[in-house]
Amino acid sequence: MQLVSIAALLLSGYQVSAAFASDQTSLYDTSKTRSPSIVFFLLDDLDYQLQSLDYLPYVQKHLVEKGTLYKRHFCTTALCCPSRVSLWTGKAAHNTNVTDVNPPYGGYPKFLSQGLNENYLPVWLQSAGYNTYYTGKLFNAHTVENYDSPHAAGFTGSDFLLDPFTYQYLNTSYQRNKDPPVSHVGEHSVDVLAGKAYGFLEEAVEAEKPFFLAIAPVAPHSNVEITNLEGPVEDIIAKFSPPIPAARHAHLFKDVKVPRTENFNPEKPSGTNWIRKLERQSQENVDANDHFYRNRLRTIQSVDEIVDGVISRLEKHGILDDIYIIFSSDNGYHIGQHRLQPGKECSFEEDINIPLIIRGPGVPEGETTDIVTTHTDLAPTILQLAGAPPRADFDGEAIPLTKTRIKAATRHRHEHVNVEYWGFAVGEGDFDKNRFHYNNTYKALRIIGEHYNFHYSVWCTNEHELYDLKTDPGQLHNLIHEDEVAPETLLGYPLAKVVARLDSLLFVLKSCKGQTCTKPWRALHPAGNVGNLHDALSPRFDNFYETQQKRIKYSRCEAGYIVDAEGPQFEREGFVYRHGAQWHHITTEEHNERSPLLGHHQSFPSEYSSSTSIVSGSISDSESSDNDPFRSLSKLPTDEESHRVSDAATGDSQRPNTASVARIIIVLLIVLATHPVIASEFNDLSDSSWLFTSFALAGAATQSLYGKLSDIYGRKALVLVAYALFALGCAVVGVGNAMWQVILGRVISGAGGAGMTVLVSILITDLVSLREVASWRAYVNIVATIGRSLGGPFGGWLADTIGWRWQASCLLFTKVSEFLLRWLRSFFGQAPLIVIAMLLCWAVLPSHNVKQNLTEPHRSKETSSRLARIDFLGAALMAAMTLSFLLPIEIGGVKIPWSHPVVPILFSCGVVLAILFVMTEAWWGKEPIFPLQLLRQRDAVASYLIMGFQVAAQLGMMFSVPLYFQITAKASNTVAGAHLFPAVAGNAIGGITSGLLINRFGRYKALIVFASLSSSISYLLLILRWHGHTDWLESLYIIPGGLGTGIAQSALFISLQAAIDPAHTAVATSALYLSATVGMIMGLAGVSTTMQEMLRRALDRRLLGLGYGTRKRAGIVEKAVSDIGYVHNVTGVVANAVMGAYVEGLGYTHVVSLGCSLLAFVGSLVLREHKL
Repeated sequence: MQLVSIAALLLSGYQVSAAFASDQTSLYDTSKTRSPSIVFFLLDDLDYQLQSLDYLPYVQKHLVEKGTLYKRHFCTTALCCPSRVSLWTGKAAHNTNVTDVNPPYGGYPKFLSQGLNENYLPVWLQSAGYNTYYTGKLFNAHTVENYDSPHAAGFTGSDFLLDPFTYQYLNTSYQRNKDPPVSHVGEHSVDVLAGKAYGFLEEAVEAEKPFFLAIAPVAPHSNVEITNLEGPVEDIIAKFSPPIPAARHAHLFKDVKVPRTENFNPEKPSGTNWIRKLERQSQENVDANDHFYRNRLRTIQSVDEIVDGVISRLEKHGILDDIYIIFSSDNGYHIGQHRLQPGKECSFEEDINIPLIIRGPGVPEGETTDIVTTHTDLAPTILQLAGAPPRADFDGEAIPLTKTRIKAATRHRHEHVNVEYWGFAVGEGDFDKNRFHYNNTYKALRIIGEHYNFHYSVWCTNEHELYDLKTDPGQLHNLIHEDEVAPETLLGYPLAKVVARLDSLLFVLKSCKGQTCTKPWRALHPAGNVGNLHDALSPRFDNFYETQQKRIKYSRCEAGYIVDAEGPQFEREGFVYRHGAQWHHITTEEHNERSPLLGHHQSFPSEYSSSTSIVSGSISDSESSDNDPFRSLSKLPTDEESHRVSDAATGDSQRPNTASVARIIIVLLIVLATHPVIASEFNDLSDSSWLFTSFALAGAATQSLYGKLSDIYGRKALVLVAYALFALGCAVVGVGNAMWQVILGRVISGAGGAGMTVLVSILITDLVSLREVASWRAYVNIVATIGRSLGGPFGGWLADTIGWRWQASCLLFTKVSEFLLRWLRSFFGQAPLIVIAMLLCWAVLPSHNVKQNLTEPHRSKETSSRLARIDFLGAALMAAMTLSFLLPIEIGGVKIPWSHPVVPILFSCGVVLAILFVMTEAWWGKEPIFPLQLLRQRDAVASYLIMGFQVAAQLGMMFSVPLYFQITAKASNTVAGAHLFPAVAGNAIGGITSGLLINRFGRYKALIVFASLSSSISYLLLILRWHGHTDWLESLYIIPGGLGTGIAQSALFISLQAAIDPAHTAVATSALYLSATVGMIMGLAGVSTTMQEMLRRALDRRLLGLGYGTRKRAGIVEKAVSDIGYVHNVTGVVANAVMGAYVEGLGYTHVVSLGCSLLAFVGSLVLREHKL
């Protein structure tokens, strides 16, 4: 069945991939036409937050309305030259080492010295067959003296603005191709640029080759007079003043002011470091800033005209619809926010959130998207448009351009931005008393998810900032500043927990390279089970983030990127998560054939529920089976009832036949449905784990209802309903085309399987006397043992031979073939036997309950009368109560953190529902769905608790034994599953022996005490003796564990029936099954968590002792827990470390089992024995 579910997941993924492929073809297919041409407008200091885009009518008309606006686009360094180098190289500034506008840490000379002149976008585009053109500002410190030392590489045609005249609007120098610079005194810089841009455009079109044209006006940068080309920056810059617009625009926007946002010139200081010390601006200062803002708007009107001019020319040539046009800026700008003078260089939103508009074929028109993009994504995007292969050293990734890919990106694209800065900040207005603000070095993180929007930064002074932009969009309230009142919680978690995660994420990003920059969570969690902040906040990672991981801490403030000053580095001193997901978290994933190591056992608990066998090496999909942890829990009549049954029953010959037929059919389902193994890749963790969770919870919610309903409607009717539900669930899973449909099928199957397990036991109780029940169940256990014996090796054989890729290969067929295959494997594979079972039950089972008239007054068979007997309210409350308690146990720490508000809400609902249930059953229920007097009977409660602990204990052993032999003996799945035979044999012997002894002597307490002791001895022997070299004799140590469970399950059923009113046998039996389900869920959580925790811890410790570094250790650990081939093939000291770690981790699972069995022993001591 799980194969079918995986096929559905793979098919849906295949369809999405096919859609993306088709979508991408429409954008990038160059087989039918030449590669698309690209025009890139790169402005200087254009803001997004101050609404400058609103004042560009042609940009709005031609680009915003005809393209897509990426409203969450960020630069990664809020300074001209470093930002531009990152844009053209696709690398963060710490990887280009161009971190300033002037030498020694930045500018064109630094760009050259880092070898980037031969390794950036225009060079790559020329290699891809493009003509490349550039006009305007390229980099800072690109001067009239060094422009040819050497020339900027990669351009078919270029005309660069050069220092020291770059920012003098009316006194510029342009340098064309290899010619010397030409001065344009008295001409407006942007107008000169317009003529050059149009000229290059005409040249590019005439060449009839794909082209790339970059148009880079200096607007709206402030006007700057530079007197020197070398020396300290204080000597280079003579004067800042507002930008100078073209004369034709000087009269515009006379009444416009800087937007008066909450953070504009605030009354209280904000931020930290030097920013928090700024004085509030005077009115004169504010007026000057408004004038500065107006001149910026006026200056960019000339750029707006160039946009219109380029568009009209492209349209005239008939190629407009074939061109991609990109519009952006190198960084943002602030004016008055946080009391700052005009400038940039901060990590506030005004400085780093910048415009990005893209228009072109396939790009949605008039759309705005919230996906997070950065400047390091632009080079990968342009190369992808050009049809060139991606570069492995990119720190960014291509931006999605089509509607389909943008929509997909909202779910899957990264949510973070890495921002960094070195050196000083400078105020560009006339009112900054200290124009240069040193120690402005910092690392910052922007992270934006569906439910959060944070800015976190660490300064070189080791001051910190944290802003919640959902509640504080102006970034006025630094949540971790000593002067602010810090909230106790954030996102429902203690504030310190969130900060620890953010600091660790920034710790990775501040020195990241390549894909680590876009997938930093994978660097922290190589297993891939953490993809965002929400995932990382799981409580199981608390120790890792809050205790183990290094913190960002600068050694000192430097003006450039000097690693020695930047404190701990993740690559050298950082920690990788060594505990991983809980074991049961791993066990329900889509699997990979190369990983039967975990897969053989992962498949086991994924189907392990109240209706599965705990002694199969590979669990079957026969959720309907009575071959489960409580397979011998049958409803037993009392002595008084046994005399009545002998009178009412139709004959001894019918008794074993009825129970045996039901048993055999269920066992056949187990053998048929055992699945192969698929090793987890963690890619669809949240969805695939619901295949188990939905089934288990549905069974738990409905299991306790079958007993009472069968009293009212008869066993036969309810058996048929249960089989029908199970068959229907199989069909839904088989034909499901979406994950929710598969999960729905699992819910239906769970409800049916729960009834099948309960009703088979009740049927036996109906047909024989109390003492005889024990012996008849012993005989039935022999049949059950056959199924359990075949389950392990047969499931292992499937994993060893067929593997999951056989199912995945079905994706090569058409959708019709896929549909038919899944239908055959799911429904036709199981439904025929279910149909046979239903027909046999219909023909053989009596139409009435053989004890009905003896245990209760005669009831009318009219439908209305039967309906009136049903305690609908009690049933609903009981089901809801069960779900409320079990659901948080299932999802807590896996899908949501334990501290998530949903967990206490569900538990609280469970408490409220429990109170309402008790009130309903005590005062209003005429025939309670669950008689409360059962909970007042000490021995009934003791039976329930012992059963839960015993099931939890044995689960750990059945979970770990095959894995142990796969690791220590390199056993195949088949052989590893066969190692469960001793436990299976002990289980069968225990069940048969206890039945015969109870039937012979009428005693059961001693058997229950012995059962828990036997199990405890078994688990203790495993702890003491299974250390990696287990001979055949030691492999028999699991026999006492199976023996104890077999005895306990038969004897506990008798102890329960002996203690209760005969009228309650059906509902009491249902409750016993529920206790086993709860024990299974609790035990699995404990065992899986312990295994994963201790395995990773032990292996990392051993590797550390061998001298391996952090990243190397992390890689070995992940391979060891995911790939059986790696474990089998690794050699030398690493092989010894891996085996030792596994043995140690598995040993701790036996400790969990031992603890549960000892609790069962304590319960057996307080259990009283009743005469049979």
